Amino acid sequence: MTNLVMRVNYVDADLAYGDTGAGYIVMDLTNDYLIWTAGSDVVEDLMTHEPTASELNEASTIIDDIDTMIPLCLLMDYSHNVGGLYYTHEVKGMGENKQYVFNFSFDGDTATEPRLEAWDDSTHTSIDAHVLGNGTPANSMLKAKATAYALPGAGWAVTPIAGVANYVLLNAGMGAIELGTGETSKELYANIKIVIPASYPTPAVETFVLTCRFTWN
Repeated sequence: MTNLVMRVNYVDADLAYGDTGAGYIVMDLTNDYLIWTAGSDVVEDLMTHEPTASELNEASTIIDDIDTMIPLCLLMDYSHNVGGLYYTHEVKGMGENKQYVFNFSFDGDTATEPRLEAWDDSTHTSIDAHVLGNGTPANSMLKAKATAYALPGAGWAVTPIAGVANYVLLNAGMGAIELGTGETSKELYANIKIVIPASYPTPAVETFVLTCRFTWN
């Protein structure tokens, strides 16, 4: 079996995991979660408590008459594993022209190329959330780009991800993963952002699930 570890960069998005392991936090995929927010004096990097629903509502991004990227992504580190003090950590480089933001680490070969998907929930049966295009995958506000081999580029062109048809190949279309001699893991990367369309008619506070799908022999 090939195992996946997902990490987020919370120090310097110009440095890969192999260059600075201390700059990444391993996500507990059962308890930890990501928060996309405008932020506030309360909802910010290095919170010492889990943000409440009321605090998150007050920190929501305001719909504008131009396309608006949600400016801040926080890891809610429910496992509380960095210094035993802080619950939230800013995901460095999110939405910017940065390569090493979200890390996907595989400890063995895969039979298929890993791909990043988005769904309403863990049943993987629907994409009805507004953030996922309200049933139309091409309209998803959730954008992603594989960055294992290059920067995404300024103002990066992105793939809207939602459902089974709209996804990102994390190995940049180069196929299944095969570890080389002496390698113990393969590190892939993506940058992910949420862009609210201009004058979007429906305010919403929503949750969704990011899924990395792959098979192994």
